[in-house]
Amino acid sequence: MDQSGKEEHRRDMFSLIMKYEKSNISARAFYRQHNLPEHIFYYWLRKYKAAYDSGEKGFLPVEIGPPVLPLVDESRGDIQIRYPNGVQITLDKSVSISRIKALIKAI
Repeated sequence: MDQSGKEEHRRDMFSLIMKYEKSNISARAFYRQHNLPEHIFYYWLRKYKAAYDSGEKGFLPVEIGPPVLPLVDESRGDIQIRYPNGVQITLDKSVSISRIKALIKAI
């Protein structure tokens, strides 16, 4: 197969993989519908992902908001830390700020 034939085959296979990714069917159902051997389908799926993935390696973007400062209850002299998961910690005012920072970062 000459170079232009290889490129045309690559385009055809990538087109098929794009069609698969837009479909709502399993990989097995797709490659069977298109009479593709399983190993050929996965070969081209890997090639397609290698060519068009944007370098993401399974990590999701994380947004970091402003720090949540401990609430101070002036009447009791305690410090309360409330985590987003519902955990609440009450500390005496005498606890060092470095210990408080460590507790905030721990969760």
